[in-house]
Amino acid sequence: MTKDRLPPHLLSLILFVPLASCGIISETGPLRGKIEDHNQTYTLIPVNSRADLPGPLRSTSIGTVPPPVKGGGYSDKVRSRDSLQFIFTDISAQSPFANKGGDIGPIEVPEDGNVSIPYVGTIHITNLSLAEVSTLLNEKLKPISSTALSTVLRNGRIARTANVIGSVKSPGAVPLERSDISSIDLLAATGGPTDTEHLVKYTLRRDNHDYVFDYKTFRQKPFAVEEGDLLSVTPDSSQRFYLMGAVVKPMAVPFPIPEPTLADALGAAAGLDEQRSDPSGVFIFRKGNPDLVYTINLKEPTAVHLTQRFAMQREDIVYITEAPLTRWNRLISQIVPTSQAYSNFARLAPTSTR
Repeated sequence: MTKDRLPPHLLSLILFVPLASCGIISETGPLRGKIEDHNQTYTLIPVNSRADLPGPLRSTSIGTVPPPVKGGGYSDKVRSRDSLQFIFTDISAQSPFANKGGDIGPIEVPEDGNVSIPYVGTIHITNLSLAEVSTLLNEKLKPISSTALSTVLRNGRIARTANVIGSVKSPGAVPLERSDISSIDLLAATGGPTDTEHLVKYTLRRDNHDYVFDYKTFRQKPFAVEEGDLLSVTPDSSQRFYLMGAVVKPMAVPFPIPEPTLADALGAAAGLDEQRSDPSGVFIFRKGNPDLVYTINLKEPTAVHLTQRFAMQREDIVYITEAPLTRWNRLISQIVPTSQAYSNFARLAPTSTR
């Protein structure tokens, strides 16, 4: 045998081993042909023009406005535990209020709403405005003195509050001491979300029921806040798409803007992997009934503009197929080291002489 010349059986082994491994070469996912040769589990839609683009972006709005339970969060009307001052004036010297100044209080309104006023008796004042309480007292004073007048002042009250927790800048209790406080006002009082607004969701607990809103519904359908409401602000993990296949950086990507396009998705992955990707095999997998798979050929100039108009939806998967040559190169990369190893073995093996 000539030195460094491999025997035929070894040469056959060198060729057989890599070629036999063709069926088990690692792949990053299905090739373009396998996706296009699909079965009935999904509908394949080639996007060649604007007419092929999917319809308007599916609304992500969720949530139902909660029904009122306690009514408005704030009211100027008297409620239990308010601290009231009663001032009586009278020009008549015979009036019991003339010399003492008629200043009674402060009096804390009990739970039953009944307060006792000297010379007047017990009156029920909850759910009455301060002016209505004064009018009621004036009527009660007429039998005592026809010239007596009353004024009712509020010294203080226990604040009614709603609470905000979660991903906001200043979580905590928010006083409801003015009328018409809305859900937007409640959020603004905490400084707003710490995360990008379109990446959070809102859960309102009222009367042991939860009402969930995405950022659109929360902005578009404000509702009146009530005492005891609890608003939770949490990340919305469904506002994302996935990048897979022959891209520079496969990942799950939170929506960079409220309504991203395919161009935004490709940009988030730092583009296609130039050494591995097949630009003619860009696929967008979308869950539905039926499931849909859109395909775009980026080798066509018009496709670049289509990526800017293709609206992404939550949980979409953008998959870039590998170029056919990539798989061949992977095969060669396995053959070359193997051949080199056998060549080194042949040089080290003892040579035979005739």
